[in-house]
Amino acid sequence: MEKRYQVPGSDLAGKDKSILPSPFLGSDRSALLVTALFVFSLLSLPKFNISGVIAFGAFPLFLMSVAKLPAGRIIKRLLKISPFILFMAAGNLFLDRTPMWLFSEFTITGGMMSATVMIAKTIISLAGMLSVTLCIPFYRICRALEAFHFPEVLVTQLMLLNRYSSVLQEEALSIQKARDLRSFGNRGKELLRTASLIGSLLLRTTSRAERLYRSMIARGFQGRMRACPADSMTSGDWRAVGLWSLLFLALRLIF
Repeated sequence: MEKRYQVPGSDLAGKDKSILPSPFLGSDRSALLVTALFVFSLLSLPKFNISGVIAFGAFPLFLMSVAKLPAGRIIKRLLKISPFILFMAAGNLFLDRTPMWLFSEFTITGGMMSATVMIAKTIISLAGMLSVTLCIPFYRICRALEAFHFPEVLVTQLMLLNRYSSVLQEEALSIQKARDLRSFGNRGKELLRTASLIGSLLLRTTSRAERLYRSMIARGFQGRMRACPADSMTSGDWRAVGLWSLLFLALRLIF
C-alpha cells in the first residue's frame, strides 16, 4: 500500500489527510535529506551564477504543482521576511562596484549581480523548505530529527515552541485590542508607549508560560515529548535520495 505524507496542523492520532505520494521524496527522513541536499547544492553556486539559481527553482515549483500546495500561503510568508533579505543584500551594492556590463548609459556592477543572486538563493531555498514543511506535519519532522540523533533538548524545544506559539499571539492580540479601545486616533501609539507594551507582553507571556509548564508537570511531563520513533529508511527512500542527489549534482555541473 502506498505511503503518503500528511497535511500539517493535524493531531497526533494519525487522522491527517494525504497530500504528497512517497515516490517523490520517500519517508520523512529521506525528505529532510533531500531538502538539505537541495539547500547545500543551491548555496554552493557562485555569487554571479543567476542562471543556475533559477534552474534550482524548479524544485519548489515541482513540489507545489505535484502536491497542489497553496502558492499564496508560501508567497505571503516570503513577503514577510523580504525586508530582511533586501537589507542583507543591499550591502553588496556598496562593497562591489566593479563594472560588469554596460547597457546604453546604465552600468551593471558586480554588487548588483551578487545582490540579485543572494536574494534569489534565499527566496528559492526558503520556498523549497516551506514546500516540504507544508507536506509533512511538524511533529513528524521532529521525529525525523530525533532519528538523525539531533539533541533531545533541541527537538523538545522545537515541539513546545510549535505547540505553544499561539500563546504569544493571543497575548499580543489582547494587548493590541486593549490599546485600540483606550486610544483615539494616533494617541497611545507612540514609540515609547509601544516599547512599554512590548515589555508588558514579555512579562505576560512569561507568566502564562510558567503556568502552562506547571500544568504540564502536574500531568506527568518529565522534560521530553514522548513520540513514536520515525520509520527506518527503506530501499525506496534511499533510491529517492539518490535520484534527487543525481539531479542536484547534474544541475550543479551544468550551471
